[in-house]
Amino acid sequence: MHDVTLPKLSEDTDKSLIVLWFVDEGDYVEEGAVLCEVQTEKAVSEIRAETSGTVKKIHVKRGDSVKASTLLAVIDPKGKAASNIGTAEKVHLEQAEENEASQETASFTRVSPRLRHLAKELSVKLEDIKGTGKGGAITEQDIRDESGL
Repeated sequence: MHDVTLPKLSEDTDKSLIVLWFVDEGDYVEEGAVLCEVQTEKAVSEIRAETSGTVKKIHVKRGDSVKASTLLAVIDPKGKAASNIGTAEKVHLEQAEENEASQETASFTRVSPRLRHLAKELSVKLEDIKGTGKGGAITEQDIRDESGL
């Protein structure tokens, strides 16, 4: 088992806020994949997987503030990607269907994978959002406003 711990990200403080998880327990991750996004008072950073494997346990929830060296998650390097192939294919099919539905409407707005994940996590439909970013792009604040956060 490989422990994923929070590194010290700032000289000024050893606490960070868990902003967003990009993986769930049971997901297979490749080495270097982004696991979560954390924020200090000065910056937002990504915590990446140091090994490939299956995420066995996530110990810290989104919105928690934790100190450096806190155990964030555990990855089983012996975990196989095969157990999640059906789930991955299902997710890709759902995304393809969403894209087709979005393209049928008068306008199609590109949204980054991070913002798509956030919208899904907050149960927000991207097609219901009028983007306020450059060229009508959907921003993180648009998604949060739509969700009521």
